[in-house]
Amino acid sequence: MNRDSSKKAPAPRLRTRLKEATTEAIRAAAEEVLGEQGFGARMEDIAERAGVSVGTLYNHFEDRTALLRELLRMRREVMLEKVDAVLAEVESRPFREQLQALLTVVFGHFREHSAFFSLAMQSEALRGPIFPAQGSTLVELTTRVERLVQRGVAAGEVRREGSEFHASLLVGMVRALLLRAAAVKRSDELQRGADELLRVFLKGTEV
Repeated sequence: MNRDSSKKAPAPRLRTRLKEATTEAIRAAAEEVLGEQGFGARMEDIAERAGVSVGTLYNHFEDRTALLRELLRMRREVMLEKVDAVLAEVESRPFREQLQALLTVVFGHFREHSAFFSLAMQSEALRGPIFPAQGSTLVELTTRVERLVQRGVAAGEVRREGSEFHASLLVGMVRALLLRAAAVKRSDELQRGADELLRVFLKGTEV
């Protein structure tokens, strides 16, 4: 390998990093613009907010549908990674504390991206096979709650009878609360609802 080739080697990695940075800037801009304007937001406005040309935007995402799908996918993956991390961290704690930690992560993630998630949860545009992320998120979250419930049953802290339904019931309650918070748009609504959800669920499932 000569000197010239060794100097040129890092270029592909630099291009990859630049592409990733541009993609993330577009995602962030899209979330802001969509939260402000709704799903009818113009790609030109998203490009301007991201500080890129419209051509660059289309180089990264073929259309608005692809951009929306990617944004939903990324936000979903980040939330699930946070849930997995906190469940591993609190595994040895009482069931009540583990459940509270999970809910804190889920509702905190919603608050962090509240404008976009509120729009996503209420929009007819996100129903159907084009945007499967909502259904996938519920399934993935239910799977994690099922494992948490099994921990509680094994520890003697959760009733075994009917425990096969607990995860689905809890995730249904979480979704209903998020929809309510999205509709009323009050900053204190989510926390008050989360506290009540935890109280009601534990009262019905604890030994």
